[in-house]
Amino acid sequence: MGPGETQGEGRMERKKRETRQKIVKVAMDLIQRQGFDSTTMEQIAAEADIARKTLYNHFPVKEAIVDEYVRGASKGLARETMANLHTLPDTKTRLLATLDKTYEWVEFNPEIVGVCLGYRHKNMCRGAGYNEGKTGTQSIMAEIIRLGQEAGEIRRDISIKTLVMQLDILRGAVVMDWLSDKSRFELRKEMAKIVDLFINGAMERDGSRT
Repeated sequence: MGPGETQGEGRMERKKRETRQKIVKVAMDLIQRQGFDSTTMEQIAAEADIARKTLYNHFPVKEAIVDEYVRGASKGLARETMANLHTLPDTKTRLLATLDKTYEWVEFNPEIVGVCLGYRHKNMCRGAGYNEGKTGTQSIMAEIIRLGQEAGEIRRDISIKTLVMQLDILRGAVVMDWLSDKSRFELRKEMAKIVDLFINGAMERDGSRT
């Protein structure tokens, strides 16, 4: 099966999926060439050679297209990392490897990441909630935490979903801070600190002062 294809997919479902994939590709090509603000839904529809109504049936706003693109990229990165996950020795090493790979990608795509995070935040504020569908990073973090709980490295009295959500809050805050002024700190180094905070907590320990 090809990317995104599902077993037993009917002709109508396949056509919808292919149209949706085409919209995302066309939109992101436009955005990467001329910027998000300069790209309109009308341009996307014309470039994709579809009716505007068809475009809006798939995506109500262009931010939703960016969100879908970022989710796809996240799942791709997660698949790459998942293949090597069990070769890494412990929870901290797995989280560091996953987030370093993820935020290397973020560093190269700050504009679309900012658009995506703003869109997700608005949706959550409107009550869309946390369960719209896991991103690739969330899925792999859930697996890392599951393995950590099985190994006795992560406490088991807190659900995997809650622990992933806490990591999401921490990493989201760091990314938003970085997007506001990218000269203040190195994103991937800051994410390594977030992993340490998640694993070891905020209590002062010998040798932790700088």
